[in-house]
Amino acid sequence: MPRGRFLASFACIALIAAIAGPASQAAAQGDQTNFYAVPDPLPQAKPGSLIRSVRINAPDGANAWRVLYHSTAVDGRDIAVSGVVVAPTGKPPRAGRPVVSWAHGTTGVADVCAPSKNPAIASLLPFVGDLVAVGYVVAATDYEGLGTPGVHPYLVGESEGRGVLDAARAARRVDGTGAGRDLLIAGHSQGGHAALFGGELARSYAPELRLRGVVAIAPAADLEAIFPAAAAIPQAAGFTVMAAEGFHAAYHDADPATVLTPEAVAGSAIVDQVCAQDVIRRFAGTTTSIVTHDPLTTPPWSELLHASSAGNRRAGAPLLIAQGAADRLVIRPLTDAFVQKACARGDVVDYRVYEGADHGGVVPAARSDIVDWLAARVGGDASRNTCPTS
Repeated sequence: MPRGRFLASFACIALIAAIAGPASQAAAQGDQTNFYAVPDPLPQAKPGSLIRSVRINAPDGANAWRVLYHSTAVDGRDIAVSGVVVAPTGKPPRAGRPVVSWAHGTTGVADVCAPSKNPAIASLLPFVGDLVAVGYVVAATDYEGLGTPGVHPYLVGESEGRGVLDAARAARRVDGTGAGRDLLIAGHSQGGHAALFGGELARSYAPELRLRGVVAIAPAADLEAIFPAAAAIPQAAGFTVMAAEGFHAAYHDADPATVLTPEAVAGSAIVDQVCAQDVIRRFAGTTTSIVTHDPLTTPPWSELLHASSAGNRRAGAPLLIAQGAADRLVIRPLTDAFVQKACARGDVVDYRVYEGADHGGVVPAARSDIVDWLAARVGGDASRNTCPTS
């Protein structure tokens, strides 16, 4: 791997240690009810159908619900996924309110790491106050396996994208939201990866929704670079273990033992017990790479990592890509490379770089631009395209 790409990958992976701690601690405050218990057997229903919902604390001017809804696993099974829906109070317009499906950053793989378990989550979602104020519904998936049975297929694009789309479908089925067909998708970090996949899948997986635009903030897009690079870096080795277990959950022939050391495999049970920061800490003491065989040349890992790297299909809608110039985690060259790939594919890309903004700081730095960009997509305006014209 070229040194520049390796360093970009390392920077991307390092974001886990920075963001997982606060998110996982908040999730650990979750309620003690049986809300996340899935009926056994699970009655078959269409993706996005509600299993149950319950009112939770909401920001001013809004109502909020914790939801459990049907989705589809990569192997086609009907599964339950949890999340949150926030909607403005008052009467919705005749055509329904636009839905913004938010995709969260890395929290971990264990059930305790599900963001919806935080009692205050409806008020903590990025931009939620702005979005509710202009009449949008916000849906926020936990992703498959976070909060609900099974291992979270961490960074498996197909799983993330379906969870994001089915959260928007579920929002339309909650009484009182007034959610319509217009859909916008946004996410940060791991969620940027999920948002991109939601856009790529929307037309084929959720054709009844009208996708208007996709926002990816510092997206972890290139797994073919990230997965092998992390394995050689002690502070990031836990990422590779989480991803290996997540891919194994989605693809049973992706045996972690074919690419990881016996020691890493032996310690991997921790990923289903604690959140990302503790997983990173557990493997930070490794002194050599935890990979025994190159995943980019080892079937089926080579094919699977390629399939879960964003940008191999059309975006599905105009893209807004936000990047902090001072981001030392997902550094600019990594995002530059994705933008070049999207432009070459013919996507409409509005790429904005925020001077002085680091990985976390790019979210508030881009706030007004993102809210305005979403409003322009709802209004039917053409998106700015920063891709080269020739």
